Amino acid sequence: MNDDLTWMSYRSDDRMVMFDARFETQRPPGMDHLYLIEAPMTSAGTYGYGDEAEVARFEPLEDALNGAAEEADMASVGRRRGFGTWELAWYGPEGQGRVFAKPLRAAPAARLSERADPDWDHYRSKLLPRGKDRHRAHNGLVVWRLLQAGDALDAARPIEFFIYFHRDIDRERYLRDIGSTGLDAEAIDGDRPGIRAHFTAGVDVELITDITWELHERALAGNGEFDGWGCSPVLST
Repeated sequence: MNDDLTWMSYRSDDRMVMFDARFETQRPPGMDHLYLIEAPMTSAGTYGYGDEAEVARFEPLEDALNGAAEEADMASVGRRRGFGTWELAWYGPEGQGRVFAKPLRAAPAARLSERADPDWDHYRSKLLPRGKDRHRAHNGLVVWRLLQAGDALDAARPIEFFIYFHRDIDRERYLRDIGSTGLDAEAIDGDRPGIRAHFTAGVDVELITDITWELHERALAGNGEFDGWGCSPVLST
């Protein structure tokens, strides 16, 4: 799968999902048909979305399918894996299913389906994350960038979270309550009243997601806006 920074991934309750975030706001014209390939797994693993051997086994077929789609100027939008099945999706003009014929010869059990989807319902309802999963996907991208920089994720370091408000009174109310999250916090000044919350720990996607989701929900209830998190990389030795 393309390693461009527009690709994001997350684990939902029952599937591992990867999607190209570009298409949330930019959809190529003329691509109004969905092409969906479903392929059974050989080794589904404990949770049904494939073990490491399964991922390595499927990668050549996935690369061949994406290569065929790219040659036909189709848009690869994402994949899901779960319940012992791979599911890959592309959008393109009508009648392009033939481009997958050659790579699918290596996977006779795979099934190709095509349907009109001018509103990209599959992309929006099956691939794009919602709620806490959206935080999980964005946080996973930050962690991936840290890994690319050579970060030792288990190493403790200060991790900062930022929340902004339109009024000082809302910030003060938030500051009084934020102690229950277990984070230290102080007011920061700038264009808008803000809060810097922080703690020291290793970087764990699920822990970060629990925190960002709670800060986001509290901010919405308190007339504020959660504005992300960050930390300095701790390089592996």
